[in-house]
Amino acid sequence: MDTLRGAGRHAWHALADLAGDVRFAVRSLSRARSFTIVAVLSLALGIGINTALLAFVDATMFRPVPGVTGADRIVEVLLTRAGGDIQEWAYPDFQDVRAEETPLDVLAGWKMRRGTLGTGESAQTVRVMYVSAGYFDLLGVKLARGRDFVPSEDVGPGQHPVAIVSHALWRDQLGGGADVVGGAVTLNRTPYTVIGVAPESFRGHRSLEPPPDLWVPIVQIPFLSGQQSYQDNRDALWLNVLGRLREDAGADQATAALRIIFGRLAQLHPASNRDRGARAVLFGPVPALNRAGDMAAAAAVLALAGLVLLVICGNIAGMTLARGVSRVREMAVRMALGASSGRLVRQLMADALVLAGTGGGIGVLLAYWATSIAASTAFVGFPNLDLRPSWMMLLGSVALVLVAALAVGLLPAFRCSRPEVLASVTRDPGSGGPRVGRLHRIAASAQTALALMFLVTCGLFVRALDRMDGRALGFEPHNLLIVDLDLSTQGYNTVEQGQAFLDRVRESVASLPGVTSIAYADGIPLDLVGNSTDVSRADRQDETAGRVQVEFTRVADGFFRTVGTPLLRGRGIERADTPTAGRVVVITKPLADRMWPGEEALGRQLRLTLGRDEPQPHTVVGIVGVVASSRPTEDWPHVFVPLLQHYDRPRFVLAVRQAGDAATITKAIQSAVLAVDPRFPAPTVVASESLVEQSMRPQRTTAGAAGALGLLALLLSASGVYGVVRFAVDSRTRELGVRIAMGATQGQILRGVLRDAVRLAIPGMFAGGAMAIGIAALMRSMLLGVEPMDPIALAVATGVLLLVVLLASQGPALRASRINAIDALRHE
Repeated sequence: MDTLRGAGRHAWHALADLAGDVRFAVRSLSRARSFTIVAVLSLALGIGINTALLAFVDATMFRPVPGVTGADRIVEVLLTRAGGDIQEWAYPDFQDVRAEETPLDVLAGWKMRRGTLGTGESAQTVRVMYVSAGYFDLLGVKLARGRDFVPSEDVGPGQHPVAIVSHALWRDQLGGGADVVGGAVTLNRTPYTVIGVAPESFRGHRSLEPPPDLWVPIVQIPFLSGQQSYQDNRDALWLNVLGRLREDAGADQATAALRIIFGRLAQLHPASNRDRGARAVLFGPVPALNRAGDMAAAAAVLALAGLVLLVICGNIAGMTLARGVSRVREMAVRMALGASSGRLVRQLMADALVLAGTGGGIGVLLAYWATSIAASTAFVGFPNLDLRPSWMMLLGSVALVLVAALAVGLLPAFRCSRPEVLASVTRDPGSGGPRVGRLHRIAASAQTALALMFLVTCGLFVRALDRMDGRALGFEPHNLLIVDLDLSTQGYNTVEQGQAFLDRVRESVASLPGVTSIAYADGIPLDLVGNSTDVSRADRQDETAGRVQVEFTRVADGFFRTVGTPLLRGRGIERADTPTAGRVVVITKPLADRMWPGEEALGRQLRLTLGRDEPQPHTVVGIVGVVASSRPTEDWPHVFVPLLQHYDRPRFVLAVRQAGDAATITKAIQSAVLAVDPRFPAPTVVASESLVEQSMRPQRTTAGAAGALGLLALLLSASGVYGVVRFAVDSRTRELGVRIAMGATQGQILRGVLRDAVRLAIPGMFAGGAMAIGIAALMRSMLLGVEPMDPIALAVATGVLLLVVLLASQGPALRASRINAIDALRHE
């Protein structure tokens, strides 16, 4: 009992001492306001960034998908090929594997597509997930109302118009009534009977994708109906597959069984299945295909954010050392009065704990604010993504605060409390205390390296953006409107049906005031979609010789005139280029020069494959100049083929050249389309200029982020260099006084201090430049031809950093040059 009482008294005294140290630290820091404000704000920024990133990584990669139960038995089944794994299967392969006995109790296919709910002006675009029977059972989802899909609804394409609606759609669009089951909704012009309602907790099995609005049988997808059905096509890879393991089975067993089945399929269908296999990967919030890369990227971002925090801590540790020079005498007096080294360390660590705790509290608030804004703006359409604070986030924040406290206070505490340092000050008050150490210099150089890395990266992206803004697009986006027309969900699946509808829409829109030209295509430059294929010269027997990868666009007559692409030679695509006419193509000049260097390309033939057609020769009838690719980071040659000769997918854009006000004519265009077919959903109309701007948004965002991080690193580098130089000047007061007494001028002292600061930054500059070049090499595809070792970006970033280093060193250097030799030598 006495032992317990003694332990309790000891703990109470320890807490009382700690409280006293904290109170003293608060009073001490309140007297050094500038230092405290800079330190607290720096730590708040570093801890806030790390906390926000921890919250995002936790929400996207570790929290279970809401509404899914038994996730430890669910697998994603990837298709393996010689070129790497992919998500999509061929539908016949899925049917064959599903019919076999495997360690998978349930195998379900799914595909997400857009659809149109309702008709006419009341129609809205919805997300439709086409699934096979067993999808909800596989995920452990119990419907809130109604029934699940049954196996008999997995056969007979287009014969089972039934649907399960999401809880949000039932509540917000269908009235939330109890009689919803058995009711009807119109999807893609077809009446669907509602057979069930998903529970509110289940919003799809993908956390980082907008949730489905309704689920329908897989056989209702347009891929399995019509003249070009994929029902028996083993070359068409489009279906995603999930599986549920048996109680006694693992993913490795499932993979082994799938390998045997696909081996048999390779023997039965060697043309399509020769190199195919499948493997099962455990289900998780992150899709299995790119999970390793996503996890590595997340780890790299967290490591970078952690490095920034460590640099901030090193910076504050340097500032604390510089501040500690003025406190060394105080520490010496306290030790002379009987305080132990441990007691002094505890007091100095209390300072660090107060700084880290205050900065951490502000940082957590900043992280909560930032994640709340992100959830309500950038991720507003992702209800499965929960960015609210979690225990992992709070525990991570506490850990960050403790790490920051140790990183900030440990080195200064041990250095400033060493008996030999304090004794030397007592014996020699002019010595100035501890000297600048190697660790301190390394921390300052690391800050310089980070600053240069971000500045160079930002400069490279700015250079790439400048090149993007200045390059020739090959078309005129001004006064060009793009109308999205998806005919696949409206019943216009054949060439005849589609052409008749498009002709009526074209006539209706062309009659509007201000419309000067109109044309159809399945895309335009910089629309971020794009189609690619390989072409070769048709006069060569070897199809693989001289093969060139190109981007292709299906276009109708009048396309080049409408989008503003001038013809250099020959003609464009014309109305006479029908399916019964000879196959023709218009190509860009770079492709013509590459395929027939020094020769005329008009009248020559290219062999190309589009869709599921066999390679066919196409006669070159026209040549245009350079045309931008669908993605700004690509610079592929381009071919244009007649839309009517390659009516593969009935989804098009209507390009409208107009001379009036775009805002006024947008509504008129929508009304003109609905006048042709009142049941058609009101199409989306966007300005081509906005598409161009959107296509370059990733580069602008990356450049902005790199610039913001570069500015932050620049400020940290400046304060770090300032702390080191200030510390060095304070600790060399007597030395500098001696030099001045021996005749050194103020200019010599000033230049010497500035020279030392530059020497301090140079190692970091080399390291930062190397890191920037490495990062740029990895991101070369986003730089549009700008080399990672671009001399302008490197020179400008280095010059800016050197200027900041010199400015940060100016104050301590001036202070050193103004040292009074008599005062410095007074104690000699």
